[in-house]
Amino acid sequence: MVQYVITPWRDRRELLRVREQLYSRPGDPAYDSSRRQAVSQVSVWVERGNCPHLVESTAILTSAILNDVPGNSTWCIRAAYASSFSRFVTGLLDSHQDKRRKLSMYSVAKTLGLPATYVELRHQATHEELPSLQKLRTASRKALLWIWDYYWVHLSIDDEAASPEDLRVYLRKLLEETNEKVRGEMEARLVHWTQDQLLDALMELELEAQDSEAFLRLVKLSKKLMNGNGESAREDELAPEMKVNSIEELRKELTGVQERLDDPVVDVPQRVELSPNDDSAVSGWSMYEGAWVSKPIGTVC
Repeated sequence: MVQYVITPWRDRRELLRVREQLYSRPGDPAYDSSRRQAVSQVSVWVERGNCPHLVESTAILTSAILNDVPGNSTWCIRAAYASSFSRFVTGLLDSHQDKRRKLSMYSVAKTLGLPATYVELRHQATHEELPSLQKLRTASRKALLWIWDYYWVHLSIDDEAASPEDLRVYLRKLLEETNEKVRGEMEARLVHWTQDQLLDALMELELEAQDSEAFLRLVKLSKKLMNGNGESAREDELAPEMKVNSIEELRKELTGVQERLDDPVVDVPQRVELSPNDDSAVSGWSMYEGAWVSKPIGTVC
């Protein structure tokens, strides 16, 4: 029997586009406008129904941050932060409650990996004195990062029909990730795409790189994918050809690597013969030099 899943968005591409807008980079020219557009889109999804709680929570937390501007009352800003944060924690934990018996919020939070400080801050904002503005600001931004790791980052991984745009979004988040453990987990999920797809996406991201540091991260990831060993490239491994100082040199290097992949050169191995007068051959053992070339042991008549 076919089971249908009703979603408020038209297709997966629309959901991923909203994800990219909600987590857009502060350096983007349309940073605030894209986030406001995403919040408006999520509000439409909420009216349609069946909108996941974490999608709604991301939007209301982002809306509270966008309204934290000079000129607004401090009490209003604190109330907006406290309301959005409390709704995020309460809705998440209630949706994972045991139907047979009531569990404490701390035990449910521990199961989900939600920090206990989130539950404490939610209790303070609901039943005690309103937390300070600085505490609410920090907690809201950390909550957005937690939602990303728990929900948003996994959206396009198991989707066989993931588009090249989805892959670029995922790689962009991977390159921006600073936590070594999280980056390793994200790199392990790259097996869902072929090496050609990954290299094509990295070449397109290379054109978007605005600084040498971002471009160097792209080069390192490209080398890791081409090596296929899953090990990070160290700084000494990049010398001397990878230790460059400008974006132009980095781009030239990556272009050369891609050309070598497209047109590989096959070296003809040379057989090294040992001289009968060689002292190393007298003992019966010697270090073989050069590439190994197989020799036939017989012929078929």
